[in-house]
Amino acid sequence: MVTTSTEQTLKLPVQLIWVIWLICLLPSALNFLGVSFASSQVYRNLEIVCNPTNSGSCQEVIYQTLAGSFVHTILEWSAVCTAIFTIILAFAHFYIKSDIITPIIGVTLLCAGLIDAFHTLAADRLIEAVADNSKLIPFTWALCRLCNALVTIIGVSIFLISKPKRWQGSIKFIVAVTLGFGLVCYGIIAICATSQTLPQTIFPKSIITRPWDIIPLILFLVAGILIYPRFWRKYPSLFSHALIVSTIPNVATQLHMVFGSTALFDNHFNIAHFLKIVAYLVPLAGLILDYIYAHRQLLIALQQAQLYTEAREKAQLAQHTLSQLQQTQAQIIQTAKMSSLGQLVAGIAHEINNPVNFIYGNLNYIDQYTQNLAELVIAYQQHYPNPPPSLQKLLNSIELDFIVQDISNILQSMQVGTERIRDIIVSLRNFSRLDEASFKKADIHSGIDNTLIILHHRLQTEADATEIKIIKEYGELPLVQCYARELNQVFMNILTNAIDALEESVEKINGQQKTPSIWIQTQLKSDNIVSISIADNGGGIPEEIRLKLFDPFFTTKPVGKGTGLGLFISYQIVVEKHGGNILYSSTSDGAKFVIEIPIYPGKDVVKSGGSH
Repeated sequence: MVTTSTEQTLKLPVQLIWVIWLICLLPSALNFLGVSFASSQVYRNLEIVCNPTNSGSCQEVIYQTLAGSFVHTILEWSAVCTAIFTIILAFAHFYIKSDIITPIIGVTLLCAGLIDAFHTLAADRLIEAVADNSKLIPFTWALCRLCNALVTIIGVSIFLISKPKRWQGSIKFIVAVTLGFGLVCYGIIAICATSQTLPQTIFPKSIITRPWDIIPLILFLVAGILIYPRFWRKYPSLFSHALIVSTIPNVATQLHMVFGSTALFDNHFNIAHFLKIVAYLVPLAGLILDYIYAHRQLLIALQQAQLYTEAREKAQLAQHTLSQLQQTQAQIIQTAKMSSLGQLVAGIAHEINNPVNFIYGNLNYIDQYTQNLAELVIAYQQHYPNPPPSLQKLLNSIELDFIVQDISNILQSMQVGTERIRDIIVSLRNFSRLDEASFKKADIHSGIDNTLIILHHRLQTEADATEIKIIKEYGELPLVQCYARELNQVFMNILTNAIDALEESVEKINGQQKTPSIWIQTQLKSDNIVSISIADNGGGIPEEIRLKLFDPFFTTKPVGKGTGLGLFISYQIVVEKHGGNILYSSTSDGAKFVIEIPIYPGKDVVKSGGSH
């Protein structure tokens, strides 16, 4: 069904329809005022007038006698030319849109025009004819009008009862239809023109002066009321609506012939032929307006497409800008965090290092002093085996033998503790690397080990105090030219995620009698690539979040625990800053991240950042 807005758009303008009504009614109104449109009729004996001494008068009389035929020919050929223009535009429409409907309807109008053309050629004796014009013209006129109505109705009905898509774009079908209709039209007129006897079609003294024209009148009424409106609703266009409006002059034409015309070239005869031209002009006007409407729609579509393109470009630019802002924001956050963390770590390491060194350095003296004092006490006991009762009481209360034995263990434990603190301080300083060049040769294994020392406190899960097992499988790696501090941050991010995953799934792992573990493997993948693999058995990465792993600010951790920048920053450090790869794989047993770093930057490395 056609919507209300479309109905208003795909209808001929109301003003044009009123003009058509006015044109159809105007001749009758002028007749009422005394104006006649009949052709002058001059009948003289041409043998008397056309003698050798009066040649000028003879020619004048002949022209006056043929005036009605001239008018008839002009009117008929005007209608034919209109039909020809219509089919030309219809074929142009077909060439542009490959729409079979418009050319087929145009062909039906052309065939109707062709039968009018053959009828005129026979009347003017340009087609061999033996029938008298007084019978040939009225009879063939009635046949033309009947064929006009039938051919158009048949052409429209084809599309009402079948699907035109199977003929879409078929020029052969259109040519076949045109030739078929054209041959039928010519055959009808040729038979009538060569017939010795034709039926009487004009009855001047009857109310219905031309009964043969009643059938075309009824057909035009049925087409305009029932068939054409249905066709327009199914295939809405200005052209199909013009077919409906064209029934107004067609019906007016038939009314003048059925109830008015009593002779050739009389008033109603000429009016009917004039209105028939209007009936051909209306579909032509509809087709022209259809082209104008299509052109406007094309311009609107182009403008909308341009606006859409501009909007899409602006959206893409905005998206690109937003992405850059997110990256810049993440880099600023990370840079500020790393800078603050590095300065804090370096400051703490420096402040703790001095007193720890003081304690560590004095432990040897304390150990030596305590040993000397113990030796002195033992010597006193040997020389004075019987001390006074009060001194003996004191010796028993302090358990001197136990103190001498345990103080050595205490000092040894203190020495181990201070050494552990010194190792942590060294790892913190190596991790921050604020005292070193930003881009330099570094030991990858040292960076991993320093990171593990810092994360040592997290290797015992909070769930049930189960210790996470670290399995190292280090290969022989050369020093790598890199940003060591940033790479340490990558190791920190991935190892932290692995520990978090193991903490979340530790109960499941224990239920399967598995030890929560992290595997760290390194190997020389090629002459210029080192590979660092970090895997865990924490249960893997859910399918629905794998494509978002490297997106900035994306995290599945609770608020306050994760920022969503860890893997995003790691991707930037590995792929964009070092020209390497960071890949991941995931199964139900756990997740695995592989970091590939060029030993010598600048050589080609295929960048990725996805799963494998």
